[in-house]
Amino acid sequence: MNGTKPLGLGTVLRSNAPPRHLWIILSDPFQTEGRLLFANFTTLSDRSADDECILTPDEYPGVLTSPQSVIAFSRAKVASMLALEAAVNRGDFSVVATPLPGETLAEIIEAGRSTELQRELAG
Repeated sequence: MNGTKPLGLGTVLRSNAPPRHLWIILSDPFQTEGRLLFANFTTLSDRSADDECILTPDEYPGVLTSPQSVIAFSRAKVASMLALEAAVNRGDFSVVATPLPGETLAEIIEAGRSTELQRELAG
């Protein structure tokens, strides 16, 4: 990936296509045969299908700006690590330089376990 750190669990990406959502990698590709499960952060609203993990800007300072964001587990995607690295190299995504705090990552992973994500990654 052009000499940068490889993508892995907890890496946060910003889509460079509108609406420029943040995405988080929710799996360790070295434990899932190179497959990555990733989901986007989105603003909490009355229409949100996901409310298992509500985050505030204090939980990811300098990156989250909405008063309340959620992880859109219901719209999670699976891709190979190579495909996602290629998307970063093409400029479709940018790696967010500010690391996600460990406590926030643990909160997101725990919330994801309460969803059907584990089956999605296995399938």
